[in-house]
Amino acid sequence: MTEEIKNLLNENTSFVKECNLCKDSILKIGSKDSYGAVVIYKIGDSQENSWFATLSPKTGSNPEKDFTIQLMPFGHFTHFFQIEKHPELAKNYGLSFSKLTSAMAKIMVEEQENNPEVLSSSISIATYGKWTNWKPKKEHLHIKLFPFRGNAGQPCAVDSSFAKKEIFIDERTGEEFVKMNPVRKVHLSEKRFKELSDKLIHLLK
Repeated sequence: MTEEIKNLLNENTSFVKECNLCKDSILKIGSKDSYGAVVIYKIGDSQENSWFATLSPKTGSNPEKDFTIQLMPFGHFTHFFQIEKHPELAKNYGLSFSKLTSAMAKIMVEEQENNPEVLSSSISIATYGKWTNWKPKKEHLHIKLFPFRGNAGQPCAVDSSFAKKEIFIDERTGEEFVKMNPVRKVHLSEKRFKELSDKLIHLLK
């Protein structure tokens, strides 16, 4: 084990006043944070075992069909492997992940059933975890969950379907590349955001 990893495992993960996600962890369910996201779920009773989730007011895909949830630990953990030292935090991550994906799937199924244009019954949910260094502190660990479809559901390097994409050659550099649709975050309507927030809070009780 390197000295850097040892230091990360033993670093202080308590509340960081400069961190927006640390500040959001003390908000009540139903409250909005500075970004406009709504707290929809909480589990645990201390910084060593607690997680909370928010519904984002924006999505990288169709704002009429899709949405993004963000899951974060209360404590200022900065790397996934730090969770291993806290069994109750790891346990509550599993419970949180299963509850959130279950609630998302129920909403996706319900909305597909109400849309006669939808021919597929497939329910695909993607996750994206992030932690990066920032000064003077490291960034708070967070995991995004979203329907894997539309522009946000394009094949990525770890998908077998990605290898099937057509390869192009850059005329200037000779480098190979594949085409992808641009992903831009757009706001959900106020009505849909409110309906999703209320429904998720109810499902996650």
